[in-house]
Amino acid sequence: MVRIETVQPLAGFRSKVRFNDGLEGVYPVEPERSGGVFLKLTNPKIFNAVRINDDFGCVKWPGGVDLCPDTMHQVMTGSASAVELPSPMALRETPKPQ
Repeated sequence: MVRIETVQPLAGFRSKVRFNDGLEGVYPVEPERSGGVFLKLTNPKIFNAVRINDDFGCVKWPGGVDLCPDTMHQVMTGSASAVELPSPMALRETPKPQ
């Protein structure tokens, strides 16, 4: 089971992580691209409050935002490509004409 052992927030909404299998590197969190609850992470105070969830070995932030360590590992090793997500604008309501 892949688990994250250490995490350090970096500039540009990136996190330096080390996994229990020795893989270490920088993961681009990209909260604006992910949208939804991840938009909370555009606040630097919240983003920099990243911690390890000891029960699941994942990274977590205040407000219940977390990332799956398996997915992060796959993206960092190139064994899976990041899913193309819609633009954050697609997640916002379009104003209704009056």
